[in-house]
Amino acid sequence: MPEEIGWMIMISVLLLEDEYYNREFIRKLLGQIPEISDIFDTTNGEEAILIAQKYKPDIILLDIELENNTINGIEVAKRIYKKHKESYMVFVTGYSGYAVESFAVHPFGYILKPINIPEFTNLIKEIVSEITTRKSQYSNILICQDKNQEVHIKKNDIVFIEVMNHISYIHIGNNRIIEINWPLDKIQDHLSSQFLRVHRSYIVNLDKIDSISEVLDRSYQIKFVDCSETALMSRYFYPQYKKLIESRIG
Repeated sequence: MPEEIGWMIMISVLLLEDEYYNREFIRKLLGQIPEISDIFDTTNGEEAILIAQKYKPDIILLDIELENNTINGIEVAKRIYKKHKESYMVFVTGYSGYAVESFAVHPFGYILKPINIPEFTNLIKEIVSEITTRKSQYSNILICQDKNQEVHIKKNDIVFIEVMNHISYIHIGNNRIIEINWPLDKIQDHLSSQFLRVHRSYIVNLDKIDSISEVLDRSYQIKFVDCSETALMSRYFYPQYKKLIESRIG
């Protein structure tokens, strides 16, 4: 049976640090967090601004006092913040006197050197958790393991999902089915509003519905485009979603 891995959420970090030891130490700590896929590091404030403009990193870690730089980390943060407010900024510095000035860019945290490893790691993991929750609503890729091969499923290719005997079955185009160990509640947390929970055992993609009709047990059968399998809608959900579904299928 395929083993579920998860939704593909990739998190990038920009690190501005002019001291070699601290830079390598922070990179090592970041490398232990599996969700972090890319680390851009630099010793130069101007270069950090260019990197932020090009790659739009999710997290930005900034030293404040920078040798051989015309601007300090606070000014770098302000210039990045003007054009890219979505990044989580954290100042990592040996100087506590900048705390008030740093509020202009609404930093998520302020880590004093020497770095306390649990404090640093917990802060980054907290940020990663927030980013993962936010991005999972918009991530278009589900990763699962099928016959020892990693399979990437586009959300838009999902027709419907059903659960039987605690196993969830993802129906995608051309009647292909992939099994994962997630319960429907957990899957639904990571899906956008185009997916509706229409039954305790079914989640359907609104954009894939072809027709809906009542069946003998007062539930409703849903037929889909490009899929011969059908799903059921509970009579309790039908009044709630009737107009929405009819507006989608014309």
